[in-house]
Amino acid sequence: MENQQPIRPYDCTRDFIKFYDQYYDKVYRYVYVKVGNGWDTDDIVSDIFRKAYEKYATVKRNHASWLFTIARNTIVDFYWQKKKNLLQAATGKDEEAYMSQYIYLFSFNSFEEDAEDELERKEILSCLKKSLACLEHEELELISLKYFADMKYHDIGLLFNKSSDSVKMKTLRIIRKLKVLLAKCLEE
Repeated sequence: MENQQPIRPYDCTRDFIKFYDQYYDKVYRYVYVKVGNGWDTDDIVSDIFRKAYEKYATVKRNHASWLFTIARNTIVDFYWQKKKNLLQAATGKDEEAYMSQYIYLFSFNSFEEDAEDELERKEILSCLKKSLACLEHEELELISLKYFADMKYHDIGLLFNKSSDSVKMKTLRIIRKLKVLLAKCLEE
């Protein structure tokens, strides 16, 4: 009879640290785009990874889509809590904050911009905001996951219970739709 060593328990902590290092930046960008505030983003990302750590050992495959499901749900919880606590949510100002998250990356000023460039940039931002407001919630979510969280089509498909080809095609259609909406707005 051979001398067999017992199977070691799954080293979740070591694997989770690698997982954390791999996905932290992607999750942070995704949450920041959704929330638009560094302080809240830090809290939410911390909560997401706490939840993920608590259940990490139970997940057998596709950790990325599982993690972004936690992220989406945690952000929804954040906004529900925020709506309860803020009177502004009832006045409609919350939608303004929600849309501004999609254009924050485009709003950084350059020190070398002249007045004409600044006016053109503001016009483009205004049209981009109007164009994004025309998208459905699921379309906004796809754009956020693909371009801000840098998720793969396969992982996004798992979140929406769709094939990666379906997600890719829908994302391309959304981009085309945005281009048309943006062009129309800029012509006005």
